[in-house]
Amino acid sequence: MPHSVSIQICALNEEANIAECLSAVVANQPEEIVIIDGGSSDRTVEIAREFGARVIEAGRLGLGPSRQLGYRSTSCRYSAFVDADDRLAPDWTDIMIEELEAGGYAALQSSLRAVQTGSWWSRGWNQYFIESVRPTADTTMVGRPALFLTSALLQNDEDLISLDEDTHLSRRFELQGLRQGIGTAIAYRHVEDSWPLNRRKWQSYGRGYRGFVNEHPSRRNALIRHMALTIPISRSWRPVKRGHIDQPAFGLLMAASIGIGWLQGPGSLETPKAANRDS
Repeated sequence: MPHSVSIQICALNEEANIAECLSAVVANQPEEIVIIDGGSSDRTVEIAREFGARVIEAGRLGLGPSRQLGYRSTSCRYSAFVDADDRLAPDWTDIMIEELEAGGYAALQSSLRAVQTGSWWSRGWNQYFIESVRPTADTTMVGRPALFLTSALLQNDEDLISLDEDTHLSRRFELQGLRQGIGTAIAYRHVEDSWPLNRRKWQSYGRGYRGFVNEHPSRRNALIRHMALTIPISRSWRPVKRGHIDQPAFGLLMAASIGIGWLQGPGSLETPKAANRDS
C-alpha cells in the first residue's frame, strides 16, 4: 500500500537525472510525487509527468520558496525532500517512517553514499558522507534527502530564503524544540567529479554559512570551528585509518573553498536547485 508521504523534488533542466531518480522514488510507493520545476527548457517536466508526478511550474523562485510550494500543497502526513541526483534505496521510505515515528522526530535525514566511486573526487565524497552523514540520535542540522512531518514544516511557515534553506529550516526546528536526527536508511548521490564543479559547490556553502551567521550571530563560532577543524581534521582522520590516506587533501580543499565563499559574503543562487549540503 502507498505510504502517506509526498516525495518532493525541486528541479531545473534535470533531463539527464530525473528518470533514474523517479524510478527509485516510485519503488518506494509514495502516495504522491511532486516536481517543483524552476522553468526547465528540456524534457524534465515531460519525463516527470510520464512517471505520474504532479508538477508545479514554479519558475525561478529560488530553492527555499520552491520547497515551500511543495509541502504547502500536500495533504500527506509526511513530506520528503529529495534532489534529482539522489537515488533512494527501495526500502528507504519504510525505514525512514519507522525510525521517525519510533524516535518522535519532526525531521529525519537519511544516511548517504556516493553513487560512483571511480574517481578521486567521488571517493573523497563517499568517505566524507560516511563521516558526516552517519546515524545520529539527535542533530541540529538535517540536510537531504530527508523525511519530515508535514505538520512540523507548517508549524512555523515563514518564507525560507533560497541559499542554504536546509540550514535555516533546521534552525527553526531547533528553536521550536522539535527533534531532528539522522537515520539508518541509505540514499545514494551523484557527486561532482571535477575541481571546478566542486570548488563552485563548496564556495556556495561558504556564502550560505555567512548568510546564516548574519541572521543567527550566535552560531558564528560553531561554523568557524566547522570550517577550520571539523571538515579538514575530524572528518578526514578516520578515513585515513581505513586506508584512505589522501582524504585530508580532499578535506583541506573543501575547507579552503568554503572559507573563500565565506569571505566573499552571502549571495544568492541563480537557480532553484542549490548546491547540496551535507554537513
